Amino acid sequence: MAESKSRGKDVMKQHPIHFKAEFTISEGKIKEYKKLIKEMSKLVEANEPDTINYQFYIDKSETRCTVHETYMNSEAVFSRINGVASQTVLPKIHDISRITKFEVYGNPSKKLQKAMERLNPQIYIPFAGFNR
Repeated sequence: MAESKSRGKDVMKQHPIHFKAEFTISEGKIKEYKKLIKEMSKLVEANEPDTINYQFYIDKSETRCTVHETYMNSEAVFSRINGVASQTVLPKIHDISRITKFEVYGNPSKKLQKAMERLNPQIYIPFAGFNR
């Protein structure tokens, strides 16, 4: 039990950042979109160790996708932004889809907040709870 509490405290000290982004997929592009998402996911998993969670969910009509991303801290987000997946595959994803909603959970650094401005994020700051 003590290990669980200390692990939770360590996670809070690291200031994890969580994103929830919703995409609308262009008509007739779902097959290409799925292929690109799988490629992107493999690259992130292989090259970005401070990405804790990276999950994609497609609605039943296959017209919208929600992605959940969790990073160790703001610096890890910048590693993600500058990583091979974001530089090579993400532009192709943006060619066939658009972000319709972008939410940030955590305490992003001022530098990260500035970098995200063009996405018009809704930022939610933690005020209660715990991690195990």
